[in-house]
Amino acid sequence: MGRTKLESKLKNRILDLIESPELHAYLMEHAERLKLKDYVSIIAGAPISLGRKQELLHDMKRSSCLKKQEMDYVSLCCACMDRAVQFLTSETGTIFLIQLMGYDDKHKSDIMDGPYIMTSLANTKNAVKNYYREDMDEDADAEWKTLYWRVELYTASQDVNNGEDGFLSAEYTYIMDKDGEVQYYIHEWNSSNHLNGSLGRMVEDQFFSVSPDLNLPVPYHPGDVLFIDCRPYAPGAFYCRLKEVGDDCCGIQCEYVDAEGNMETGALKHGDYFFNHREVEQYLSPLYRARIVSKYELSWDEIVRRSKNGNESR
Repeated sequence: MGRTKLESKLKNRILDLIESPELHAYLMEHAERLKLKDYVSIIAGAPISLGRKQELLHDMKRSSCLKKQEMDYVSLCCACMDRAVQFLTSETGTIFLIQLMGYDDKHKSDIMDGPYIMTSLANTKNAVKNYYREDMDEDADAEWKTLYWRVELYTASQDVNNGEDGFLSAEYTYIMDKDGEVQYYIHEWNSSNHLNGSLGRMVEDQFFSVSPDLNLPVPYHPGDVLFIDCRPYAPGAFYCRLKEVGDDCCGIQCEYVDAEGNMETGALKHGDYFFNHREVEQYLSPLYRARIVSKYELSWDEIVRRSKNGNESR
């Protein structure tokens, strides 16, 4: 889809979801480089509530500037989000299996507690809020920066034979922060209510996978050092230095220090900016929160030295 003509206020509201100061300023100045799908991708990947995402998508749908093909696409995006919210907020026949998620010593995503069983979203939110309050102390506050909840939704009316092994299969998996705000969802492929057609599959793909991918134009240059804090959807906050900067999804190559003190290189837009990243269920793209580190603030040599001493992430 080509360049789109959304209203300026709506564009700004969507771009404000990007916390990265340099990227936000760049896209506000060069919004003509963004396509309609880019705006949808920004909404889909932002760490905000599903309700707010739903509101922004419907505001896009109400835009009088969209062409028919664009309107068809946005309408399907709204339908996709509406279904996820409808299942989540249903007051009858739902079963929630919730697990507290975090990371082990090797930066690998891991279950920290649970599973627990709940039968409504309201009860689930109350339970996780109480869990957080009861666990709070000075040490726990630091630990909770890397914790969130994984919520699998099952329906009591579901055909038990829809799973290959005869067990119930989740319709959706939702990702909830420590305060009970649902920010992401995964529409499981074995569920029965997927959108049809090539356009429907494209829309589903934007919300389906556990992926940090967000392919936007960026203002960065080779040699820039970035500080990226995507917690709780990453095991820590990390530094990396850019080696190459291009426009495609693998175009930004960065280097960072691995667990053995060696330099590794990866594609930033694919979440490859810290060691063992493939073992982490990343939901948040580093583009949302990356900021450029001034050479007067901290040199790359000092960052490398600290990393090799085990003091990089914070």
